[in-house]
Amino acid sequence: MSRSRSNGLRVPDALHHEWPAEREWLERLPQLAAECAAGWGLELEEPLDTPRSLVVPAGDAVLKLNAPSHFEADHEADALAAWNGHGAVRLLARDDERRALLLERCAPGVTLAESDIDEVPVLAGLLERLPHTAADAHPFRMLTEAAERWAVEVPRRWEEGGRPFERSLLDAALDLYGSVDRDARSLVNQDLHAWNVLRAEREPWLAIDPKPLVGERELDGVGPLRNAAFSGERAQVSRWLDALTSLGMDRERLRGWGIAHALAWGVDANGRWSTLSIDAARTISRA
Repeated sequence: MSRSRSNGLRVPDALHHEWPAEREWLERLPQLAAECAAGWGLELEEPLDTPRSLVVPAGDAVLKLNAPSHFEADHEADALAAWNGHGAVRLLARDDERRALLLERCAPGVTLAESDIDEVPVLAGLLERLPHTAADAHPFRMLTEAAERWAVEVPRRWEEGGRPFERSLLDAALDLYGSVDRDARSLVNQDLHAWNVLRAEREPWLAIDPKPLVGERELDGVGPLRNAAFSGERAQVSRWLDALTSLGMDRERLRGWGIAHALAWGVDANGRWSTLSIDAARTISRA
């Protein structure tokens, strides 16, 4: 379902459900998209039914507009620029004032999650190819800063949420936040998983929608581990731990960050804990 606007662009209802506090931005989206189309010479097609960002195909490109409060998307363009098409979609243009990106369009664009392909070798192959060296003067947030924030937010939310999971799980997360490697300088993606990998023509598979940080390489594993744990299958989580360890990552840091990150991202904008995220953290802890 979508909502029509005066200039003909249809804003998906999913965006209204995801960003109820961003009413002004939602109302301005058709105009923002029109301004980007005029500036970049685009013929906009029907928007995709995506909840997090407005995504509008336009010929060989895709226009993407991020919500102002979509904190984790602040440096998406910077990550894509750093990767420069190596295992990820190319960034064609950016408009930071409008929080707009013009991206390479993937065809046929089927997600890895929706295919019948084994995701483990595909994602592991992408993790080997994506550049991981952050420049000395990089724009990205540091894992150390995020860990300090999570060390305050997660226990506060745990108390406010009525202590919805066992103290041992919280302690495991706090141990990771407190032991973060302050010297690590890898460019990592907190949200690489099979739903963020698309079938393409330039390469068989390309990563999209990065949520970058600079820090420990093991943060690259939190997306695959979290999504594997959503199924509740410890065997699949263990398989991912094996695959990521074979890439040179530390198994216990992988497991620890898998738990800690699932809890860090386990609360929605209204402060409600996700039982899916809590169960994922439990599954990772037992794998």
